[in-house]
Amino acid sequence: MLYFKCAQFVPGKGDAWTYYECDDGKKVLRQLTHIPATRELTRVPDPIVKKLVRPELLLDASAEEFMGLWGTS
Repeated sequence: MLYFKCAQFVPGKGDAWTYYECDDGKKVLRQLTHIPATRELTRVPDPIVKKLVRPELLLDASAEEFMGLWGTS
């Protein structure tokens, strides 16, 4: 599996981090969005968008980082 992340500023909330879990062909399998400042977490187990948009702008993430957030209640 491959893992990626990117951040986008949300006014009044801080940075929202979106994480992607992809197969080796970079097809998106799951995604989540986490806003650390407000502890908001949105999990998308079967995202509509299956292809990474502008993957050159994404940062690498670790499996531990993704799984740690995904498993959070």
